[in-house]
Amino acid sequence: MRHARPPARPGDAAPQAQIGTEVIRRLAAQRDLERFFELAAAEAARVLHADGAALIETDGTEQLRYRFFQGLPDDYRRLATGFRFARDEGTAGQALRLGTPVYTPHYAASSHALPDFVRSGLCANLVVPVGPADDRRGVIALAWFGQAPAHAPDSAQLAVVEMVADLVYWALHRQRLELSLEQQARHDPLTGLPNRRYLLERLDAMLRRHAGTPPLALAWLDLDGFKPVNDLHGHEQGDAVLGLFAERLRTAVREGDFVARLGGDEFAVVLCDVHDEQELHELLRRLSSGLERPYRLRGGVSVRCPPSIGAAWARDGDAESLLRDADRAMYLAKGRHRTGQAAWRVFASPAPEPGTHETDSALPGTLELHYQPVFDLETRVVVRVESLARLRRQGRLLAPAEFLGALDLRQQRRLLDAVLETALGQLAQWERQGLHGLSVSINAEPYALGDADLAQRIATLLQQHGLHASRLTLEILERGALLGREATVRQLTLLRAMGVRLAIDDLGTGHSSLLRLRSLPIDEIKLDRAFVRDIARNLQDIAFVRSVRELAHGLRVELVAEGAENPDVIGVLRALGVRQVQGWGIAREVPAAALPRLLAQLAQWQPQVADAALALAYAHHLNLDSHILGLLRNAPAQLRATDAAEPVQHQLETTLRQVPRAWQLYRRQRILLADMARHHELDLRLPIRRYRQLGESLRECLALAARSGAQLCCTTTDNSGA
Repeated sequence: MRHARPPARPGDAAPQAQIGTEVIRRLAAQRDLERFFELAAAEAARVLHADGAALIETDGTEQLRYRFFQGLPDDYRRLATGFRFARDEGTAGQALRLGTPVYTPHYAASSHALPDFVRSGLCANLVVPVGPADDRRGVIALAWFGQAPAHAPDSAQLAVVEMVADLVYWALHRQRLELSLEQQARHDPLTGLPNRRYLLERLDAMLRRHAGTPPLALAWLDLDGFKPVNDLHGHEQGDAVLGLFAERLRTAVREGDFVARLGGDEFAVVLCDVHDEQELHELLRRLSSGLERPYRLRGGVSVRCPPSIGAAWARDGDAESLLRDADRAMYLAKGRHRTGQAAWRVFASPAPEPGTHETDSALPGTLELHYQPVFDLETRVVVRVESLARLRRQGRLLAPAEFLGALDLRQQRRLLDAVLETALGQLAQWERQGLHGLSVSINAEPYALGDADLAQRIATLLQQHGLHASRLTLEILERGALLGREATVRQLTLLRAMGVRLAIDDLGTGHSSLLRLRSLPIDEIKLDRAFVRDIARNLQDIAFVRSVRELAHGLRVELVAEGAENPDVIGVLRALGVRQVQGWGIAREVPAAALPRLLAQLAQWQPQVADAALALAYAHHLNLDSHILGLLRNAPAQLRATDAAEPVQHQLETTLRQVPRAWQLYRRQRILLADMARHHELDLRLPIRRYRQLGESLRECLALAARSGAQLCCTTTDNSGA
């Protein structure tokens, strides 16, 4: 039964307050949470002279379970270990329902007594709820065995025990918060799968524990055709594909396998107990076939994103090395869906040392290099040419997409060496023909940086052809798993110290981070054509390109924009201040023999008139807004009212007048700007926010007009509040 608290006796308050202070002091000194819980229960038992104590907590369902015990008899301890009971049962359930301490002096006679605990010798107990009414975490149970206490706990004793219960609640809350944060740190928020960090921890532990027995293999999965899903249907639909793929992957693997998301559209599976090559290929076949069917998305959209899979045996080394090997194999599997081949590859043995002979390392065709200029729009000079590999086979000239996926690792290394030798030899020949100062860039996969002798091979070729290292640029594809490794950074640093220029290619298609780019010894970043080629129609890409330009400026590296395919794109890039471009709008790739004539033609290059008024207005306005917002935040006194009232670029205003809604927003911006210039000494935070919102609404209006093809009207809603 429940007993009311007796009134406090005179003289109780001060001693009990002192006891409470001592309890808090002892508990505060304990940093280990598990030890804290045990100490808290022991302190509560000591205050009440109880025989033992336990923490009984909710287990996330409608049940209670014993978390630990202090000073309890062996029979009771054996009974409570692993024991669960309903949340509303026993004196614990009674205390949780009432929300107050429940003292039971004659436990066996209580209607809430549990028979098993009566048989264990429990005579009396005090149960104190832990946590507020809306968040009950359990109870502290204090127990007497053999003989019940002579008196019920007084109010001062109860106050100390309740204080301990409050401390336990906050410790539980902290522990759950830490566990939640740890869960978030180790799991991907979109799919709920373990993330790369958790995979590496788990894989390292498995490699240490098993030491190759039983055999382990790692599969790396990359979704083919995923990027167009984001581009065409939006990131929400792309996220839906990733979520569905994760669910399919969970069900496709065996019970003991470990699934993780590496980032983007890349996943990994640790395959346990794989005993031979045949079994591994069978598992990969089942994975591939089980993950190939299309995805049906919201709005009746159906997309197909089958995975390319690379696998590697965990024979020795660490988790990072195993990931690298599986990634290399996955790259070789890319594109095999289109050819009808099995879309998985298993990592082969490393490439042979220089000088050894491998009969199967020959390229499946004759290598030819074509060259495409990288052009500076401001100086109108070709700054370098990019060498593009082609294979001629049976009368056909194959592009990389048609042959790279069929090459094994030895052939990949052979290809890189052949491209280096051919391109540098050709550069030396052009030099002898009078094309002085030209430089060449060559594409290199990140895994090539793992070859310990790469720098030496390059140095030897440069010396053979009498070329300075600065005449060579290595364009390294942005593949986050490899670029972030310490060994890769060391190799890049060595090449840079030699004088070789380094560029990160196809920025934006991998998983770059500002922190990693900042730490890499690079000279150049190349923006992938996917973010450039539609910039005159998809105006939101303009802001992204400008951000990348600012990134390059902050990193003190050059920026090259690929995808400059027409005068409209080139015009927008010029408006954004992007100087170096590459694309068919400047020149197509040509064989080596045709390059001198192409260079002579480009010496007379003149920009064509761009027919992208809305995109140019968007770019000009974005530049203008960025400049003005910078002044408003850092030096508002420099904005004089007369300056603010002067017309800005004539081309911008001419275009905005053709889009009435955009022109209205622009005029409101100018009025607000003039007012801020006159009162620059006041707090400008609110008007600056309104100015920025007006600019964003204006550019949204231009983007909508560009998408709809309209030039004279726009219906974008103004939410600026100005």
